[in-house]
Amino acid sequence: MGYRMFVFMTVVVVVQGGHVIEHIVQLLQVTAFGVPDDKALGLLGYLIQFNGTEEWLHLGYNILYLVALYVLIIPLRRITPAILPVGAFWIYLAASVWIESFHMVEHGVIIHNVIVNGGCPCPGIGDRALNVSDTVLHFFYNVIAYAGIVLAYRYVLRDRKRQRDLPAPRAALEPQGQ
Repeated sequence: MGYRMFVFMTVVVVVQGGHVIEHIVQLLQVTAFGVPDDKALGLLGYLIQFNGTEEWLHLGYNILYLVALYVLIIPLRRITPAILPVGAFWIYLAASVWIESFHMVEHGVIIHNVIVNGGCPCPGIGDRALNVSDTVLHFFYNVIAYAGIVLAYRYVLRDRKRQRDLPAPRAALEPQGQ
């Protein structure tokens, strides 16, 4: 994996890590502090709202995250199996790409309900079908989608460390022009 793609992947891992922390805050707001599900907006949700909800923020963020995951498919496939084991690549596809793709469908339904209702309530597919809290469900979507990229990133980091620890080629150590 080239340096630019490595930096891109690093940024994606760090930013999605922050997003997962937002969902942990929301989960704590609902489960530990008794904040109603539709009022538990994490941290950024209180600052960035449209139609009285943070759902537009989540939609925009998740579109960018999904695009980033798709951008990484080809570079990760190119390093499979030499650096990234085949199983880890498939976990990346299943956990990150496929779950996040469904997560986007879920956000599409939620935004449809925001528009129809002029705000929330704005249930998605999963919370309606499973009768679970939207906050809990989206926490799990995000953790699963994050786990796949973290696994792939771990193998990329291990390879970069291995390359860094390799001894320099002998010709590079010899003085030039003598």
